Amino acid sequence: MPFALLLLQQAQAQYWQQRVDYQLEATLNDTSRTLDGFATINYYNNSPDTLRYIPFHLWPNAYKNDQTALSEQLLRMGQTAFYFADKNQRGYINRLDFKVNGARVQVEAHPQYIDVVSLLLEAPLPPGGNIRITTPFFVKLPFNFSRGGYDGNSFQLTQWYPKPAVYDHKGWHPMPYLHQGEFYSNFGKFDVRITLPAKYKVAATGLLQEMVLTKQNGTSAPIPVAKTKKAVTPSRKSVSKTKPVTAKSKIAFTDTLPTGLQTLRYMQDSVHDFALFAAPNYIVQKDTCRLPSGRVILVQSLYTAAQQKVWNQSIAMLKEAVRHRSQLIGEYPFGVVTAVQGPESFGGGMEYPTITVISPQQDPLILAELIGHEVGHNWFQGILASNERAHAWLDEGLNSYYDRRHRREKATGSALNKNVPDLGLLLNRGEELLLQTKVRQKLAQPINTKSDAFSPLNYLLVSYTKTALWLESLEARIGRDQFDKAMQAYYSQWQFKHPYPEDFRKVLEVQTGQDLQSFFAHLDEKKVLNDTAMRGFKVASTLAPKSIAAYLRQPTQTLLLISPALGYNRYDRVMAGALFTNYKIPPSKFQFAVVPLYAFGSKQLNGIGRAGYNWYTDGRIRRTELFMNAARFANNSFEQENGAKQVASFLKIAPGIRATFREQSPASTRRTQVHWKSYFFREDAFRFGRDTVFGNGDTSIFTTARTVQESRTLHQLRLTLQDLRELYPYKAEVQVEFGKQFIRPAITAQYFLNYAGGGGLDARFFGGALLFPKGRTLQREIAADRYGLNMTGPDGYHDYTYNNYFIGRNEFEGFSSQQILMRDGGFKMRTDLLAQPVGRSAKWLMAMNFSSSLPDKINPLSVLPFKIPLRVFADVGTYAEAWNDRQEGSRFLFDAGLQLPLFGDLVQVYLPLLYSAPFRDYQKAYIPKQRMLKTLSFSIQLNQRPLNKVFREVDL
Repeated sequence: MPFALLLLQQAQAQYWQQRVDYQLEATLNDTSRTLDGFATINYYNNSPDTLRYIPFHLWPNAYKNDQTALSEQLLRMGQTAFYFADKNQRGYINRLDFKVNGARVQVEAHPQYIDVVSLLLEAPLPPGGNIRITTPFFVKLPFNFSRGGYDGNSFQLTQWYPKPAVYDHKGWHPMPYLHQGEFYSNFGKFDVRITLPAKYKVAATGLLQEMVLTKQNGTSAPIPVAKTKKAVTPSRKSVSKTKPVTAKSKIAFTDTLPTGLQTLRYMQDSVHDFALFAAPNYIVQKDTCRLPSGRVILVQSLYTAAQQKVWNQSIAMLKEAVRHRSQLIGEYPFGVVTAVQGPESFGGGMEYPTITVISPQQDPLILAELIGHEVGHNWFQGILASNERAHAWLDEGLNSYYDRRHRREKATGSALNKNVPDLGLLLNRGEELLLQTKVRQKLAQPINTKSDAFSPLNYLLVSYTKTALWLESLEARIGRDQFDKAMQAYYSQWQFKHPYPEDFRKVLEVQTGQDLQSFFAHLDEKKVLNDTAMRGFKVASTLAPKSIAAYLRQPTQTLLLISPALGYNRYDRVMAGALFTNYKIPPSKFQFAVVPLYAFGSKQLNGIGRAGYNWYTDGRIRRTELFMNAARFANNSFEQENGAKQVASFLKIAPGIRATFREQSPASTRRTQVHWKSYFFREDAFRFGRDTVFGNGDTSIFTTARTVQESRTLHQLRLTLQDLRELYPYKAEVQVEFGKQFIRPAITAQYFLNYAGGGGLDARFFGGALLFPKGRTLQREIAADRYGLNMTGPDGYHDYTYNNYFIGRNEFEGFSSQQILMRDGGFKMRTDLLAQPVGRSAKWLMAMNFSSSLPDKINPLSVLPFKIPLRVFADVGTYAEAWNDRQEGSRFLFDAGLQLPLFGDLVQVYLPLLYSAPFRDYQKAYIPKQRMLKTLSFSIQLNQRPLNKVFREVDL
């Protein structure tokens, strides 16, 4: 042990890092949302190398156009707001004029990133040397698309000034600004003066040193503020001697004027970044906090009146967060800790040295979680400043370990309800179950993955949760006391430095006396090291919340969930029953869901069910599922003249197999599947007859009906290729169905064109044919009538697979008869009263369908106090019979009108307004009254979701 400790001390002695001190002056124009600034940067070369250039981050340029690394990443993450942003919402930095020691230097653009440049030094910078770099700069602040900018009159100045890239023993680290994947910056001292309107209340990195108010007449008046007696330096000795901020200190914002300007000066040593937040409507809370050593620091929070109930206890939350990590890891070295409420657009929380910003929250418990996590980043990555872009786990994962530990320590009972687990434990368990889901579905990534290479969900589950679980397994292996000593040693030896994974490992090995090579090898594995070995069996019910709470506290390998279930159609009427399922996360290999339903109308037992077995591999086929679906319901009825009701039903059994192929990257949004399914049907069909009744000299003839059972079989092969990206998603599907004496091939292609203002255009193409391998005859065409291609909306009878829900599957009158199926030609007009509906083909058919959202400017419903997502649709198509020599009129059909999505696109209502002559003739002949109302049609899409709203990352 002494020898190992000696080696570690020797390695520390050889360690070096650059130092960069900043003097920044800037004026915020809140009208133009710009910054006019000047930077003086003292760069100290502590490396053993001579430097001939210095890369600089100009990260405001990440917002300059839609071709930056940031823009491309946001699209991959499913965010299109920046891509479609107006020019005035974009941002940039310019008016740069770099000088080194007073002499202008040449600047070289990065070959790939517009937010990175290099200063070419006229005179090389030798080891031990330093230079003074100056430049003016002008920043057009962007709307807050990613951590910083503006939102209304709220300003978040983050990554707003030019900063040198880090140079360490692994070389230079120039990098573009990204949303997923944080930062790596140089330690130094910041001395910042910011001028802005006096009405703004401000919080920033470090302590406020002075405040000067300039009235509109030009007179200035300084306002005294408290200062720490000594700046924080990287040495432990100086940290311990930092003077406390007294309770009587005068803090910023207390006496600002509603007019004029204010100039604020902030200073902070031994930090690697500087952020500032300002808004005129902040409520300010402040207090002091005594740390375990006896040091006293300033604690403050700023929030709006709308969030007052949620943020009311924010000071206590801050104190708890600082004290918790100070006690476990090492004392908080700075003189102030601040939390600021950001705008809604901020979307979560983000840490900066001594200050964190958090978007509006609905629950104080969630706010406490966020404050605890973000304040914790002062240790990991504010003080232990690892390269987050390359090793996010050294920051997010280590910090998350302490989050999870703190949750368990606080879980002495339910914070919500006696029937619900403690929120913290629920968060812990939820993270674990989602992670195990990704692992079992072969969609996880190793901890050592670079930030930008993670899928968005894996970034959270792997770099945060999986790393925390990995550390928990180390804690269990060596004991909590030993673990705490090792982490305290890591903090003590590497504070205010840039540790790498190998440095972390060395400290742990020295402190534990163990070779941890095999333990650290798990960082490159996709599995979970301490995958919760769930065992046992539990039954839970939605009617018994305690049973669900018990499962959430301690998940088991097998879960049977029971829930009431209801159903309805015109023939069965109301149906009541229960859902029995073992679907959960992580998913079991064998999954089932059974819903038996008693029908009070048909007096029969109905229901649906599904069972499947899944195999997941690391090979080309990632998932293989063998399954069987079943369903039984009434699908028609006939009322005898004597009042007796005759009901017809169907039974469907559909076994199949589905293969999902592996994509090149787990972050890919592409999906490729091959699907085979066989359908076996037993259906009741009505046979009508006449009964003659003699009595009292009268003869009565009644129409009677009886049911006969018929069987049919259909086989289906489907190849699906889709990309679920947020911008311009698409889906292409080739389907071939095989029935008795016919083959029905079809191709369907969908494409979504996003609009800049939101919404977009759905475009769909369909092409299909009905083939008869043994020859086409009239008899065979009649036998395959149900499988014919439909231009107009198919009704329930033509839903020959029974895959869709119909209120009245075989109705010809009333509202339920106006339901259609979105398939084949996809027209919204109905001509189901015709023996041969318009646009029906037994040969081939092609159609295009369009559905577009409406901008508010032309949406007639936009004047309402609530938003109605009115759309317009248009369909055009042709079919084989239209090209016969004796065909009269146009060979193409069309319809167009208004579309109203309801219940989150679950129900679509269509009102055709323009349509081809054959449809107009049908309306006149068969719908003489209330024509517009009866022209309405609707579809219910229980088993379909819009192409651009499919959940991308979990296979359920």
